[in-house]
Amino acid sequence: MKKRIGKLNLVSGSRKVFLLQAVAILLFMILSTSSPGAGEEVGPAYALVNCKIFPVSGPPVEKGTIIIRDGLIEALGYAEKIKIPEDAEIIEAGGLTAYPGLISAHTNLFLEIKQQEQPQTPDEFLSSFSQLSEPQEFPELQIFKELKPKKQTLESWHKIGVTTVVIAPGRGIFQGQSVVLNLNSDQPNQMVLKQPWALHINFTTERGIYPSSLMGTVAFIRQKFYDTLHYDLHKKKYLSSPVFLKRPEYDHFLEALIPFVVDKKPVVFQCNNQEDIKRALRLIEEFKLKGVLTGCNEAWRVADHLKGAGVPLLVTVDFRPATASIYSQQGEAVRKKAEAEVFPANAAHLQKENITFALTGFGLSESSFRKNIQAAIKAGLSPEAALKALTVEPARILGLERQLGTLEMGKIANLILTRGDLFDEKTKVIKVLVDGILFNYEEKGQ
Repeated sequence: MKKRIGKLNLVSGSRKVFLLQAVAILLFMILSTSSPGAGEEVGPAYALVNCKIFPVSGPPVEKGTIIIRDGLIEALGYAEKIKIPEDAEIIEAGGLTAYPGLISAHTNLFLEIKQQEQPQTPDEFLSSFSQLSEPQEFPELQIFKELKPKKQTLESWHKIGVTTVVIAPGRGIFQGQSVVLNLNSDQPNQMVLKQPWALHINFTTERGIYPSSLMGTVAFIRQKFYDTLHYDLHKKKYLSSPVFLKRPEYDHFLEALIPFVVDKKPVVFQCNNQEDIKRALRLIEEFKLKGVLTGCNEAWRVADHLKGAGVPLLVTVDFRPATASIYSQQGEAVRKKAEAEVFPANAAHLQKENITFALTGFGLSESSFRKNIQAAIKAGLSPEAALKALTVEPARILGLERQLGTLEMGKIANLILTRGDLFDEKTKVIKVLVDGILFNYEEKGQ
């Protein structure tokens, strides 16, 4: 009996230990799932109060509140209708105006160009890699891998209101694939919104080798597109039924083009003059591409072509005529006059023709970008159209309209607070939020 009782005591003791362990595990699981920092990082909550709000998607709110939590816009609207959460850090924004963060959908930020003199124009940047003895084409290049973000550069673009950028390669004809970044840090992995976004193609020529003429460049592009279609067809046929079929030889160049030529991901054509625009439109139509035109500072000259095509435009506010432009071939006086009077009116002409577009800072420093936007407005572009061309339009072209471009509940908390109207020369950007991360640029005495 004693042995039996001892055994029963031992068993009941084991059960107690088991039950205690089970309870401990259950408590750990409950705490783990409810505790911030166990599995999912929870960001800060902010309440921006008493600011004027330009949501872009609707009418302005004269005195409003914006609640931001975990990098997203949780709520916004008239101050009396928005309840401020107890855990939110209150940011007094009286006298400030909130706008969506601006988007520059074509830049060459964070790229190191290895040459003695930095390029001063898009032409110089795009040709800076082409002085080679043989063709250098990199459609498979993902420019994300070459980024070297710098905090100083990031902050300088914040100060003109830019929170999102597209960074594109600039080497050869088939240049490679761009990336969309939020300017939230100097850590590339934390910045990516879309990787890759598009394949970039430039109507350039090679020195001393084929293609050495623009006609040859267009023929080269067309041939590669047709080769891609044939290569993809052969590959699919072989995979579906390989018996008695020769295995297609792997081609890394054509493999890189398949997502864009066959699967219809965006293809961006660099258009430095009106003829480039015509060339790009013909290629887009011939191959049924999801095409985008960038550069386009002579777009007003081919407005009729653009109206019928309905192809998205990324219009640079770099007013320097390209080398191939007629305004660069008629002497210095004509070139300077065009730079001061003709090119600044490009966006206004497009607006008058009801052609939608996004504005970009390609080829410009951040200070020149802001200055030239103001010049475009003085030349006839309405401030409302300029704001849309820097917010909702680029967001739509990038396929990110559900995340960016307007101040709405549920969208990414990319916004700027300014003292004064956005495009006034004396206006200062006081605070910037990117992915809900707060950057303060208020100077003492402001």
